[in-house]
Amino acid sequence: MRQDPIPAALADRLSVAARRLRAARRSALDRVAVEETEWEYAGRTWSWPAGEARTYFRELAPGEREVLDELTAALGERRSSDGPGPGAESGAEVVGVGTGRVAVAIPGAVGEGPGATDGGRPDATGGDPLVAKLARYGPSAEMGDGRPQNRRERRIWSAVESHPFLPVLDGDADGDWIAMPRADVPPDEAVREAALDGVRTALAPHRDRFHFDELKPENVGAYRDRYWIVDYGRPVGEPLFAEPPDASAGDADGTADIADTTDTADTPGGGAGKDRQDRSSEN
Repeated sequence: MRQDPIPAALADRLSVAARRLRAARRSALDRVAVEETEWEYAGRTWSWPAGEARTYFRELAPGEREVLDELTAALGERRSSDGPGPGAESGAEVVGVGTGRVAVAIPGAVGEGPGATDGGRPDATGGDPLVAKLARYGPSAEMGDGRPQNRRERRIWSAVESHPFLPVLDGDADGDWIAMPRADVPPDEAVREAALDGVRTALAPHRDRFHFDELKPENVGAYRDRYWIVDYGRPVGEPLFAEPPDASAGDADGTADIADTTDTADTPGGGAGKDRQDRSSEN
């Protein structure tokens, strides 16, 4: 039987941080909301509380940064109190910011993982450093809510449990966060094309699960001497966000994260103690 690599106390901390993160972005957007929130581009209507300027769409809102600073400081303190161990060289830090999710590195050896006795399963982390993907707030079906991607990645991994999908080791049932092994992203320039070709071949049988527009260097990483797809939560057939010609450069994961409109946990700390049973199939 697989064990959660995230201890309950740390899982609660991540849940609280994710809910505070969502509340902070929502509050910041309320303060900069404009009357004209919609605009037309590429034959579609787009909407964001700050309008076409898309303030806080790619960049972190000030309150979000405060939440993340507090989280990484707390994780660092926890690591120091536990003493050095596997993965000690990897500290707690924000390693990626997307339109719908923030990736936070968690130092290694956070749990009791099944380790080498589990037949070499890729989800037996054995103290490897992890990454938690925390969902940000988003007000619409395609703009900024990272919870559906977290739920979908967890659901896909539960169905496949094999390379090249980077394992989802644990997560909040509502999609506020998931935990994965920390991969080295992107592949080194010298091996990048070969790495992408290998992952592309391994993904071929999964065309019904994976949005191939997401296969790009920033979504492929090395973990345990293999290359994996590290971001696979976008449903097949969903359009990617169409950038206006004068927009700024792409975000950390290259796309806007697909979202839904269900909004059940926007209060700081709300529901942190919820059971982590997977309910991803509900949405």
